[in-house]
Amino acid sequence: MSLPAKGKICVVIREHNAEDFEKAILQNRDNSDLMEFRLDYLDSSQLNIKQLGYWIAIAGLPVIATLRRKPFGGLFSGSPNEQMDIINKIQGAGFDFVDIELETLEVINSEQLKKVRAGSMQLIASYHNFKETPSNLKSVFKRIVAFRPEVVKIATMALSFSDNFRLIELISQATELGLMIIPVAMGELGVYSRVIAPSRGALLTYASSQIGQETAPGQFTALGLQDVYQLNLIDQSTLIYGIIGCPIKHSMSPYVHNYAFQKVGLKSCYLPLYVPNLKEFSSYLESFSGLSVTLPHKESILDYVGFKDRSVQESGAANTLVKRIDGIWAYNTDLEGVRFALRDVLGHDSSCRTVLLGAGGAARSAAVVMKESGCDVTVLARNQRKAKLFARDFGFSFGSLDDVGKYRGDLLINATPIGMSPANHETPVSEEALNYDVVFDMIYNPLETRLLREAKKKAKIISGLEMFVGQAAYQFHLWTGKDISKETLREVVFGQLRNR
Repeated sequence: MSLPAKGKICVVIREHNAEDFEKAILQNRDNSDLMEFRLDYLDSSQLNIKQLGYWIAIAGLPVIATLRRKPFGGLFSGSPNEQMDIINKIQGAGFDFVDIELETLEVINSEQLKKVRAGSMQLIASYHNFKETPSNLKSVFKRIVAFRPEVVKIATMALSFSDNFRLIELISQATELGLMIIPVAMGELGVYSRVIAPSRGALLTYASSQIGQETAPGQFTALGLQDVYQLNLIDQSTLIYGIIGCPIKHSMSPYVHNYAFQKVGLKSCYLPLYVPNLKEFSSYLESFSGLSVTLPHKESILDYVGFKDRSVQESGAANTLVKRIDGIWAYNTDLEGVRFALRDVLGHDSSCRTVLLGAGGAARSAAVVMKESGCDVTVLARNQRKAKLFARDFGFSFGSLDDVGKYRGDLLINATPIGMSPANHETPVSEEALNYDVVFDMIYNPLETRLLREAKKKAKIISGLEMFVGQAAYQFHLWTGKDISKETLREVVFGQLRNR
């Protein structure tokens, strides 16, 4: 059984009135391969065959009818019998599929289900769990299969990265039975399944019509799936990359690297991977051709790699993993990023007085560059023990970040996450304490942090965007052997941040 669609992006239409519903259909049909009409968002008086038939016609795509009950993530407050009465009344509208939750199927009488099966709509029997991905997925699968649907849908909240793979593994079971399947790992931990499952045989992936219109946590927009990730071009031969960190939503890396892959014509896809538990994720490192590593994993990732480049040995941190024949190699392209950002500030054997804020992986990258340039550096951090050990590693002075107001110098480098989006209002240094000629903030989102905004009144400022494009270009080269211009990457980031 196959789906008469050109691709696998299913946009969910979930407006609350007929006018907006129709407008959303028209606005999204060019970005969609299928649509799901969430009828539970509409008043039941608007669910007449003529109106629904017209909407299906203007969509010009296969359409799923869904009347989701409240206990299972929907807005329909009626009983299972009332739900089935409405579903049977819309039989002639022209829907290709109807989605009915497993819990409804298990309580209605057989005659009600027979009426549905007698019509032209193919049955999607669905299970939703917004709390977890249960250990008994195979049991859930069997419960659904007992109703002999055309499509099995299992959507569960991912609490670990492994939940993505547990759900994707169900695809082969469904295929063996001649069934279509929609496995969905919800939440930020479920991004991998939403993008990769369709290329492994899943029927579709759900997408929102726009940001803020998601019907389940973790949904991408249709435009994002189409333009950024090019979902319909991903197949088994596509090389998968990504960025791992916690948090990860602020990252521009997916936009930059996916653009770069497309620009040079490589069949690759780069994903934002929320990884709160690095140890649990580490068993999946070999599943990726390469990874970017960001906070808070730049140092701890070294416990899980086979080989360390000189840049890692010097800095004690890594931001790039490359899968090679002999194993996983770790690199630190942040060093190149810092050099690029400070290219007009640092000269050989410079003795500039530098205050470095932070003692994590990003700070270690800056420390290597400062040391090779002969700078006089003081590192300030909240954790005094960590600051002391950091300073000892590089031969620097150290102090407390709480005393930042006592220091002055030629160059200030912020290598902490203070001021990163969404905490744009924060700053590691008060405006009165900004006694420096140059202020470099490693943060690039927002483009102008509060620190830079206040510093530019009396100092030269350098945005973290310069470091970001410098490290990203070298990272891309390590993965692909190809070069991409930093100016091009800068424009991609500018474009994304301008639209936010």
